[in-house]
Amino acid sequence: MSLTRQKFILFACVFSLYTGTVYGDDPVGVLLTGPEKAAVGEKVSFEVELVNRSGTQLSELRVIDYFDKGLSHAVSSSPIEQAGTIVLAAGTSRRLTLEFQVVELGRQCHRVEIIDQTNKAVGSGTACVEAVPRDSPAAAQAGVGGNQSPSTKPPMPQGLGSFRSEANNSQPGSVSQSLGPPVLPRLGGAQSSSTPPQAGNVLEQAGPKVEAGQVVGSGLPAGQGGKTQKEPAPVPIAAPSGDGETTATPSGTMPNVASLSTSPPVSPAFEVALAGPSELSGGGVGEFVVTIKNVGTAASGETSLEVVWDPFLTPLEASDGYTLDQNKANWSIPPVAVNETISRQINVRGIAGTGGIGPSSSTRACVRTVLSDLPGGAMVADEKCVVIKSNEPRARSPEEAGIRLSLADLDDPVRVGGGTTLVCTILNRGDLPTGSLKLVIRLPDHARLVGNPMPSRVRIDGSEITFDGIESLAVGGRSTFELVYRMPAGESGEATASVGGATLDGSLETSCKTTFLPL
Repeated sequence: MSLTRQKFILFACVFSLYTGTVYGDDPVGVLLTGPEKAAVGEKVSFEVELVNRSGTQLSELRVIDYFDKGLSHAVSSSPIEQAGTIVLAAGTSRRLTLEFQVVELGRQCHRVEIIDQTNKAVGSGTACVEAVPRDSPAAAQAGVGGNQSPSTKPPMPQGLGSFRSEANNSQPGSVSQSLGPPVLPRLGGAQSSSTPPQAGNVLEQAGPKVEAGQVVGSGLPAGQGGKTQKEPAPVPIAAPSGDGETTATPSGTMPNVASLSTSPPVSPAFEVALAGPSELSGGGVGEFVVTIKNVGTAASGETSLEVVWDPFLTPLEASDGYTLDQNKANWSIPPVAVNETISRQINVRGIAGTGGIGPSSSTRACVRTVLSDLPGGAMVADEKCVVIKSNEPRARSPEEAGIRLSLADLDDPVRVGGGTTLVCTILNRGDLPTGSLKLVIRLPDHARLVGNPMPSRVRIDGSEITFDGIESLAVGGRSTFELVYRMPAGESGEATASVGGATLDGSLETSCKTTFLPL
């Protein structure tokens, strides 16, 4: 049993002493367990358990971890995001394991946050570990640090800090696949002829799935001959020996770190920044630029970049080499050298929404980017949101515009063989002209129109009479419409009238019920 596993079992007994903060009202409970203390240079494991206590199924949950600089992740700086999304049925849970290397003294914390498909936080938790010098009394008292032989501390697999599934009683969320290769104009010239990367959701491509008890990279349960995942060749680190001489640390093992910091693993690490405007006018064009920088200690391999935008944004053009799939674009990013920076750009047009409050409307839309296919299945993401404003006045409802509608019958009840005259009146009691209007009067079942309506510019479709092109009513103006209808003796019917217009949002409706006397 490895030292990390031993510590986990030991500290599970004192769970309540170091469990991260859990908020009782969150739909997803986030329970974090891990060691209270660790020596600088050690790798520590935290178990994350997600519990759905909302009473309903939760889909497309994203897991993001923010951590202090005293905790090192092999392939990325803070934050990191789990590859793929999670579906949690009501009352079920999901377990993940997160691993770090402790690189600085002091209290080092990390925060796990759960984001739903609307980009809203639905749960979070925080856990901390006290980092102490390896050979200090505090480390000896806690049972961590000290000199250890390579046989008692096997090397950790590559992917330090990435999430790995240990137990899952719910199925992962489905991910939509590419529906075709629509073409978006490229920035700066003709469309590239290079073969685009396969479209799809990069969350599924971020790394292999590791089941409970399985050795990374083997496909066999632990203890059945599976090989551990291969690490990059480690760089020998000189460590002081007991007699004052310097000896080289054996390859594949952790050095005995007596200083206050350790050399990070030789690996690429990325920072991703998404820049763009904070405000757009309706129909305006926004330029969004993704900057990718390798801040690690080794060159990277090929990675995948995905940029996703909300429905109120329409793509216009993009940097060469993209593939387009509905509301997202994907690029295959070539290897990036240490400290090298590359960028990709996409231009979108803002579409102003409706239904806002006030004289003009505004809509908030976001662009998100994810860099994936990183070592260990990690991901790096960023987001930029923009407010799209419209200069056009917001459409008002007929009630807000001050329009009043009435419908009355002149005869009720109606004698046998007679008809009733319906009188419909539209009145503008607002502060602006109404604009062109349309009035529709619907007769009850079994009703029969008698004569011609007034005015006679109407369209008749069965029991529906439409008065089109009613001229705009000035402030305080009115229009009146009349028609006559009959029904069989002994029946009652209800006629309805509704009015709307090109500058109005919705329609206004009223009704009138009439009784026809029996024989």
